[in-house]
Amino acid sequence: MFLSSGRATGCIVTPGEVRDVSSTNRLKDEPMKLTWKLGALFLSGTLLVGCGGDGGGDSDSSSGDDTSASDTGGSGDDLGEASDGLDDDGEAGSGASIDPLIKDLVDDFEDLPNEYAEIKSAYQQDSKNVEAVQSYAATLLNFAMLHAQKGNEALSNQSLTLAAKAIQKAETAGVEFPQSDLRPTIHYGYACLQAKAGKDTEALALLNKAIETGFNNMALLEAEADLKAVRELPEYTAQKEQWTAHFEEMQKRQQEEQKLHAKEDLGKDNGYPFDFALKDVYGKDIVLEQFKGRVCIVDIWATWCGPCRQEVPSFIKLQDKYSKYGFQVIGLNSEQGSTEESRAGIVKNFMANNSMNYPCALITEEVLAQVPNLQGFPTTLYIDHKGKVRLSSVGYHDYTYMSTVVEELLKEQAAERLAAREKANTN
Repeated sequence: MFLSSGRATGCIVTPGEVRDVSSTNRLKDEPMKLTWKLGALFLSGTLLVGCGGDGGGDSDSSSGDDTSASDTGGSGDDLGEASDGLDDDGEAGSGASIDPLIKDLVDDFEDLPNEYAEIKSAYQQDSKNVEAVQSYAATLLNFAMLHAQKGNEALSNQSLTLAAKAIQKAETAGVEFPQSDLRPTIHYGYACLQAKAGKDTEALALLNKAIETGFNNMALLEAEADLKAVRELPEYTAQKEQWTAHFEEMQKRQQEEQKLHAKEDLGKDNGYPFDFALKDVYGKDIVLEQFKGRVCIVDIWATWCGPCRQEVPSFIKLQDKYSKYGFQVIGLNSEQGSTEESRAGIVKNFMANNSMNYPCALITEEVLAQVPNLQGFPTTLYIDHKGKVRLSSVGYHDYTYMSTVVEELLKEQAAERLAAREKANTN
């Protein structure tokens, strides 16, 4: 139910590691620690969550089926049935006693019961502590995304409901939250669940709350299939114009902030060497060395990852706009599938359906290991014309951020070329 495609993100992040619940166990033995920051990490930007149907997004994901709430236990409003994965004494269960909310996740996250017990306990001890609330809600949001990716829509709905109730309780108590994408994400997702359950008025109130806390994507509101009945409410029509004006002003501010943020990130220059020699999904050689002299973006992503799919239109736009100046986008994919051929087929279908104008290859463990402290998908590497990674960003970033970094690196490239020509002329 998550993201604009109505499918699961399939992405989960823990500090210092990446977890792809469908494929490699490369980091299986490392500790897991979910914190409130994780929810915002992959859900930054404006196109946060969706709740079924196409939602106006570009995707061709093969992860999961679109299942209505009526088929999966409804909206999860009954908190008595929306268990949080702990035994009655508040301790994590073990073995067969583990609650169904987390039982299907334990194989992918070995330390989950104990780690979740700590997070839950901190929230229970002080439900007005902002960090405890955010940690608990973000953890549940991640559960919701993982369950959706596995096709467990009922458990996904229950997880999201618990997250929404925790946030609502804290807001009612006057807890002051720092600005992040966690609350708008949860409010919007829960609005979708309420709409699925036929509670259109309640859904509209939650949409207002999502917008108040930072949600700003009018296109998603207008396209989301599960919000159709909400859009037909007279109150929605009355508020639409006000929302649109609010979104436009917010977007202007955010674009300026993104430009500044991008320049600051690039200025840190936490670069590192990176290289690969692979075959693209069509069998052609693709070697990073052959692009030396150009500014490159290497997008480490997957078609099953919602934030990854969300960034693809921006990469297409960047390739169109800047390729003539010496710029190239390259996608490196981590896909589901039992064979390399099937994984390549998934990527080729996605590329065709989304008119992608840049090459993609299946990433290997050896290439993936070159990225220090890999945290999750998407990870975007910005590589200068000398072949050095100058910036590595994790999670969704919008076009303004990306284009700002690319333009700054292209300026460096152009300045060096100009200096070389002037030196040659003086000789």
